[in-house]
Amino acid sequence: MQSPEISNKPTRETSRIESFSDGVFAIAITLLILDLHVPEFKPDETLMENLAREWASILALLIGFFTILICWINHHYMFQKIVRSDSGLLLLNGFKLLVVTMTPFATALLSKHIQTDWKQEAVSVYCFNFALMGIAMTSIWLYARRKGYMIHIPDQEMKATTWLYIFAGFYATMLLIVSMFSIVVCLILFAIMFLIFISPKDTVYLLMNKNVPIKS
Repeated sequence: MQSPEISNKPTRETSRIESFSDGVFAIAITLLILDLHVPEFKPDETLMENLAREWASILALLIGFFTILICWINHHYMFQKIVRSDSGLLLLNGFKLLVVTMTPFATALLSKHIQTDWKQEAVSVYCFNFALMGIAMTSIWLYARRKGYMIHIPDQEMKATTWLYIFAGFYATMLLIVSMFSIVVCLILFAIMFLIFISPKDTVYLLMNKNVPIKS
């Protein structure tokens, strides 16, 4: 006879989604380093001076790395709750992975043009990519919730998590709008968003303690 612990455990239909997604995340985050190049030796300057000139590429690498990392952390968190899927969820997840695969290009564009007259447009292109990522994240969570594809979650936790991922889409879109006017403010907002989403579990518990008023 099957033990109660095994029989009560929800059947996961999302294991292949998670495995495939992890592979895409791993490839995308690895591709970011390709935009950095080992400096050539020059007798009239030190290695540190040469590397200092690459600050834009290094900054872009860090932004791109943490963007994909935060995306992966939240994807992992969501699919701890989502245990069933259908073609609609597969397509939404595929859209998110498409945006993830575009991130190395957006990062390279940012690295190449952050010191040129195209810097505003380069930042906006990156923020557009980021906005799509936020919208994809919101869509996956809301779709899975509407379809009832999740494990049982306490009502207050469900409300807080839903609020968090609705906020993700709005905040990422706001970043795109801000990027058209101020790069500095945009970078500050990026940093704030990373702090909010670096640990979604902790953020959800914080929202639960604050009794976030969101309707089911």
